[in-house]
Amino acid sequence: MAAVQNHSEENGTGLGDGFLHCPVCTNEFNTPKVLPCLHSFCFECLETSLAQGDIGPGQAFLCPICKTQCVVPARGVRAMKSNIFLVTLQEFFHNKTLDPDQECEACDSGRAARKKCIECTDWLCNQCCAMHVKVKVTKDHHLVSPQELQSGKYDALIKDSFEPLICSKHGEPLRLYCSDPACSAPICTTCKSTLGHEGHAAIELVDQAVRESTQIQALLPNVQRCITSTAAKLTNLAQEEKLTASIRKKMHKAIDDRTEELVDQLVKQLQEYAKGLHQQVEDLAKEHRRDIAREAEDGRNRLQAASSAKAFAEALLGFNRAEELVAMSKEVRARLGDFQKPVDATPPGWRQPRLNPPTELDPGLLATMFGPLTFEGEVVKSVITKSFSAKTQYDEKDCALCDVSIDRHGNMVIVDRENRRIKAFDADGNLKLVTAENLFRSPNRVVVLRDSQRILVKDEKVLKLLSPDGSLIGIFGEHLKQPVGLAQSGEGEVLVTEWMGGEVVGFDEKGMRVRSFPCSCEAPGYITSSPNGNVIVSDWKQHVIKIFDANGKFLRQYGGHGSGDGQLDHPYGVCTDRFNHIIVSDTWNNRIHMLSEDGRFIKTLLSKHDGVEWPQAVTVDKEGRLVIVEQHGLIKLYQYMA
Repeated sequence: MAAVQNHSEENGTGLGDGFLHCPVCTNEFNTPKVLPCLHSFCFECLETSLAQGDIGPGQAFLCPICKTQCVVPARGVRAMKSNIFLVTLQEFFHNKTLDPDQECEACDSGRAARKKCIECTDWLCNQCCAMHVKVKVTKDHHLVSPQELQSGKYDALIKDSFEPLICSKHGEPLRLYCSDPACSAPICTTCKSTLGHEGHAAIELVDQAVRESTQIQALLPNVQRCITSTAAKLTNLAQEEKLTASIRKKMHKAIDDRTEELVDQLVKQLQEYAKGLHQQVEDLAKEHRRDIAREAEDGRNRLQAASSAKAFAEALLGFNRAEELVAMSKEVRARLGDFQKPVDATPPGWRQPRLNPPTELDPGLLATMFGPLTFEGEVVKSVITKSFSAKTQYDEKDCALCDVSIDRHGNMVIVDRENRRIKAFDADGNLKLVTAENLFRSPNRVVVLRDSQRILVKDEKVLKLLSPDGSLIGIFGEHLKQPVGLAQSGEGEVLVTEWMGGEVVGFDEKGMRVRSFPCSCEAPGYITSSPNGNVIVSDWKQHVIKIFDANGKFLRQYGGHGSGDGQLDHPYGVCTDRFNHIIVSDTWNNRIHMLSEDGRFIKTLLSKHDGVEWPQAVTVDKEGRLVIVEQHGLIKLYQYMA
């Protein structure tokens, strides 16, 4: 089709100039035809453009504005629906606009027009205006200046002055609406009594317009959510493009650095291999960028389509004239129905490359020596990066660590039940916070609230709220019989397991209860929430992990008492990573399980052979490292992902 001009200037009514001008010829619409996507074109422009593209009846074409696929009717462009709303809208704006050269339409003096009589629809000079208000028949008419017309104050009167749509069969106004499913069309009073509509239920056209308006209004909120999520996706895609370039640059540098480490021994071989890896990274980045570009294009088209449909619908509703509402409602509702589901704003996934650590030089195994690419999210051999004791100078007893949470700065906030303190350490093991004596009786759970960075602590049967510096603020939420596990979802909901009730209770950050759902656990000890919204609860009496969806519906359980693969013995701490892996402290078996997001066993990450003893709680820090707190006071950090 022909090139489309972009018109974004508004005409003072909230409607873009594109509502009144054909995007092909840029002139005011002449016999506008509307596509299913609600974009309109002049009849001649559309017919000419389709002919130039050799597109005939029954063939598909793409709307040049939003790329929605449309089909030419069997009887050609002329059979496409006429956009009577735009025709009326053009007349409406013409009635409100004074041409600088407009002469009085009531006399032959040639004097300039100054005001418009809304009822007569004539522009009048000052002398004719003076006479107009003296004549008995017209003295009550509304004489309005151009400025008053543009203000919108008289829009309703202008609309009322329009002639109603006329029945093509009987020449009478279309005042009724035949609601019989076989008809569903405006009719006149004579139509009502004819054979085609006899016995059909009919209502006032204005009443049907109210119904249509209500249905359109109900569709608009989801369209707005679709627009918002599409815009968010475009933003995320733009960020992903920058991230891709950054990772690409970083990977090329890593490959070059690795090459320099080995260049003295196998210069030619290493450079050839590096060249291959360069190409692999380039291909991966190129493919991902193609995916990004494709989805970005789709997103822009969908955003344009949804925005245009929303604007068209809002304009139709704002115009609020029954004939147009009824005439256009079916197409408008059909189009708005295309945008009722929010768009997934997540950028396309890809296998982000990484370099494995190099091995000892082996001329016969160049690829192994160099280190192949690995990809983000792949599990590698767990390597300990840090281990330190949580015991401080303020402690009188040996530590008994129960739980851990990560604050905004990456500090590990842990619970020491035996010394009745909350402590915070940075990744190097430096003490950053320790609470005062006698603040707690028997603390054993903790979570750092994301927005406020306040620290929520379960102390016996009470949930206590601390400021970021560790001072007591007060009691959090309503009284629960026996709260145990604490966590916060990605949406900010504070999740608490209730031992006595066997349920999960949800609070907002202010402590207001928002919901609860049964978890059917004998001992719901720990709880976490995954990025996909699932809620995971550990039950150390049943020796299982239970997985629920975001609405509390039970999905699956994992485990059973024992020490074999897929079995647990007193599972305590549980957490998830950003790939939705579920990580479980199989405490009495001295090992750490990794599960898929649907609760299927992937592998044993760590065991007693790797130095893990009595792992009580787990979490993943901001750097993607697994943090394990052991019952007897050690905090250990492991790199377990590429």
